[in-house]
Amino acid sequence: MAMNYLQSVPKLKGRDNYDEWSFAAENLLVLEGMIHYIKPAVPGADIKIADDERTKAKLILTIDSGLYVHIKETKTSLELWTKLKNMFADSGLIVA
Repeated sequence: MAMNYLQSVPKLKGRDNYDEWSFAAENLLVLEGMIHYIKPAVPGADIKIADDERTKAKLILTIDSGLYVHIKETKTSLELWTKLKNMFADSGLIVA
């Protein structure tokens, strides 16, 4: 069933579709019971390494392969999520 959900998440291509991708990816992780790996509710919560690796893998499968060069060094799903957010989320700044 997870694969059906995974197919519903658009591939992240960059800044142009980051908002849509992050919304869909977050909801995929909610359905899979993995949202706490990218949004820990309690500092120091019980993070199982194998489950975190599965969460990271699911996210990577939703990312265009052209972006892999930017994320290959990330170690955890939270680190991956944060890196992508810093790279592509609209900061609200207007560049003149």
